Amino acid sequence: MSQDEIHLWGVRQNNLKNIEVKIPLGKMTVVCGPSGSGKSSLAFETLFAEGQRRFIESMSNYARQFLNKAPKPDIDGINNIPPAISIEQKNSVRNSRSTVGTTTEVIDYLRLLFEKIALSYCPTHNCVIEKETVSTATDRILREIPEQRGYLVVEIPEKDRVADPKKLLALFLADGYARIFIPEKKKKSKKPIAASAGAGELIELQSPELKKSGVPASTFYLLIDRMVFSEQERGRLTDSLTQAFEASLKFSLHRTFRQAWIFTTEGKKLRLTEEAVCPQCDYAPPPITSKILSFNSPIGACPGCKGFGNKLEIDVNKVIPNPKLSLQEGVIHPFSMPSAGYERKKLLEFCKREKISMKTAWEDLPTKQREQLWNGQGKNRKEFFGVLGFFEYMEQMKYKMHVRVFLSRYRSPFLCTECLGGRLRKETLYFKIQDHNLQSLSALTIENLKTFFDDLKISVHQEKLSAEILKQINSRLNYLGRVGVGYLTLNRETRTLSGGEYQRLILAHQLGMMLSQTLYVLDEPTVGLHPRDNDRLISILKDLKNLGNTLVIVEHDHDVIENAEYVLEMGPGSGIHGGEVVFFGKKDDFLKSNVSITAPYMRSRKKWNPPREVRPVDMKTYKFKLDLTKASGNNLKNVSVSFPLHRLVGITGVSGSGKSTLISKTLYPALAKELKIENLPVQKFDKIKGVEKIKNVLLIDQSSIGRSARSSPVTYMKAFDGIRTMMSQTFEAKARGYTPGTFSLNVDGGRCPSCRGTGFEEIDMMFMDNVVIACDICDGKKYRKEILEIEFQGKNIFQILSMTVAEAMSFFVSQPQIRKPLSVLKEVGLEYLQLGQRSSSLSGGESQRLKIAKELSQVTQKDTLYILDEPTTGLHFREIELLMKVLHKLIESGGSVIVVEHNLDVLLGCDYLIDLGPDAGEKGGKIVAEGSPQDIMNTKKSLTGQYLRRYINPNVGNTQKTLTRNQTL
Repeated sequence: MSQDEIHLWGVRQNNLKNIEVKIPLGKMTVVCGPSGSGKSSLAFETLFAEGQRRFIESMSNYARQFLNKAPKPDIDGINNIPPAISIEQKNSVRNSRSTVGTTTEVIDYLRLLFEKIALSYCPTHNCVIEKETVSTATDRILREIPEQRGYLVVEIPEKDRVADPKKLLALFLADGYARIFIPEKKKKSKKPIAASAGAGELIELQSPELKKSGVPASTFYLLIDRMVFSEQERGRLTDSLTQAFEASLKFSLHRTFRQAWIFTTEGKKLRLTEEAVCPQCDYAPPPITSKILSFNSPIGACPGCKGFGNKLEIDVNKVIPNPKLSLQEGVIHPFSMPSAGYERKKLLEFCKREKISMKTAWEDLPTKQREQLWNGQGKNRKEFFGVLGFFEYMEQMKYKMHVRVFLSRYRSPFLCTECLGGRLRKETLYFKIQDHNLQSLSALTIENLKTFFDDLKISVHQEKLSAEILKQINSRLNYLGRVGVGYLTLNRETRTLSGGEYQRLILAHQLGMMLSQTLYVLDEPTVGLHPRDNDRLISILKDLKNLGNTLVIVEHDHDVIENAEYVLEMGPGSGIHGGEVVFFGKKDDFLKSNVSITAPYMRSRKKWNPPREVRPVDMKTYKFKLDLTKASGNNLKNVSVSFPLHRLVGITGVSGSGKSTLISKTLYPALAKELKIENLPVQKFDKIKGVEKIKNVLLIDQSSIGRSARSSPVTYMKAFDGIRTMMSQTFEAKARGYTPGTFSLNVDGGRCPSCRGTGFEEIDMMFMDNVVIACDICDGKKYRKEILEIEFQGKNIFQILSMTVAEAMSFFVSQPQIRKPLSVLKEVGLEYLQLGQRSSSLSGGESQRLKIAKELSQVTQKDTLYILDEPTTGLHFREIELLMKVLHKLIESGGSVIVVEHNLDVLLGCDYLIDLGPDAGEKGGKIVAEGSPQDIMNTKKSLTGQYLRRYINPNVGNTQKTLTRNQTL
């Protein structure tokens, strides 16, 4: 047995067919193959799961109780597997406290850096607040009041003295002090017992008046020295300051810090103290600690928003989603619900009394009347409670679950007015490093933050304190830039990142940890990356390997495959037709292979033939288009763009150039609002024209198709209704009185009463992650035993739901109402899915194709605009051909398609391309080029055009090549 490879044998996880694999250690191996061929089953559910399980098992019993119990994969054996780390593209983060900074730990190092070298500033006078030693205090005096004559004194407060006036006088005399100083505001004595001091008066301690009554009962100052503050007197000044600081503690009962004052004859006043306070206003900042700089700590979190950066408040756009409606038509949504009869009655009475029209649209009502309806009227809203009064009453009832759910429907996050989204308490704004506080540094992009630290100039002492911290920060920022996320800011919420962005963050974080002898299992790290950024990513992966790690990468990208050392191809098909090793060996042998499905695409750059010629689009004369003007959300620079309808339009550009902002956050919500589909927050734009040319708009993203644990492909495609009806029409079912509802998983009747049709039970493990186990009543079959006795052609309902789409199509060959939606699933390449497979188990790409399939099965495709976000995620080269055929079919049915994509095969098959850039973040947000693929390739400044030219003919680099309509792409 070789010690330089991971040996797996008898692997039967999911659809894997008892395979044996030997993966070399310390190398980069790419796992490719069609969707559903078993790539993830081998890489994640076998390799990673066993590596993690063995690592956890090697720990003590005490440590294991805090970790998840990893499941054992279905294998005969595995040897030489190192500890494993999984880096998946799925962003499962839902916590709004998680940010890019916390995920990458950069913010942790920044807090530590501020704790070491940051300076505190006065919020009023903007001067540095720092503790003063005798040496620094001397420098400050000579700097601020050079060559001036004055008095160095110590304050003796009225209520904090070590003795009464007479005893205190004796102490002063015993220590050799001769005078006290009283500022100018005190009235002078009628008797000439003191000499004039310019800024006040000096009183001799030996004067008859003081001998009789002692020192003044009110606050006064003990004179330490009077002198000219000049460089020649530095030594004397230093000695006098030392004496003054010691006296400030000696004659005070409770003072914990040393301080002194200087009064000049010109009337200036200077405070010298070892306490960190403002010398002008006595503002004392809190100590700089990591906790006060953390929004996850109650010490540092903004008291207004508790560190979230926003507050959940009633959203007028949710309460009044359509202001074109009238009160009679139910413009106030919560008042239109069946349970709100009392509120509607009071609303009607109030409107009659105040003569407010019930038939006038809300937006046409006078402002005063809208305010009355919203805020209520009368003292304590006795005349009418209004919308706000209604929600205040509901707040008192929120101990009930359904009330909390109701309130959440009408709330939205609004920027916190105290911290303005910064999350930290306002005192932290005055901890600065070179005029930047932690909040402003967190708002910088990673690229700009790297520039800040490159230009950072600190003292030798500060450098000694922060050398290792700065090294860690620069290392992590460098890796983040290299993986192509330099346009992100540290305060960006992690949950708002795409799966690809999140995966690259974790990848950069792992590089920063500098682990070695570890197995890294990655899931399509190129998702969301422009071809320009692929080279950076590949260099990162090689760095990870060069640290002594083993990389197993599930990937379809041709650049990653070309840079791999070994290739493992699974197949030959999907589902039951996959699960076998088609090829395993070195990359050069893989490219020469005749048995591989993928190698022909790599070897000869085999492309698909366009289903038809490129549809010409002349935007100057083309009438069917949408015009969006002056979009300025996020990093968009007042972009005005036209989208041709009844065409396949590709939106491309480097990561962070503004594609998602333009399409998902501006175009779609604007159209949805105009078409009254849904009311979503929309980024800034001027106006949109051409909405009347479409009847519907759909955003088909990679979000899950259903939140319910009972949601599955067959329920999503509405094919389960036909299956339930078919089962209820069998002889045995009729005899027992079963109906289609008996076979439903959503209502009681035939479903298992224990797991309520989910097939599993979730056990709450308190401080650990919940454990999911098969239901012990139905054994995971979801139905009662008597229901499973009902069979159709020898199969019960559970066996039918366990079929793949391909198997079900053969089984239901005589049931067209069931077979038709299933045939659409096969058309989009999902024939390997099980009918009853949980929706939560589907990848983002599978969920997206399932949504496309549902639209294909509808009859309302005409005049519908479909917007797709990275539909090629998880798709093999062969499956991209199927996808393009499906997209063109939507267009031929009268629809329009806009696709945000980086895949070069897809871009070459588009009718019209819009290229954003020229770079990411602040350097992006502009239209670089637009037109046909040929027009983009003819634009020299377009990065996308350069890579399209290179992709068509890799041997000529960037040399331009004409793309004819009949050319095989």
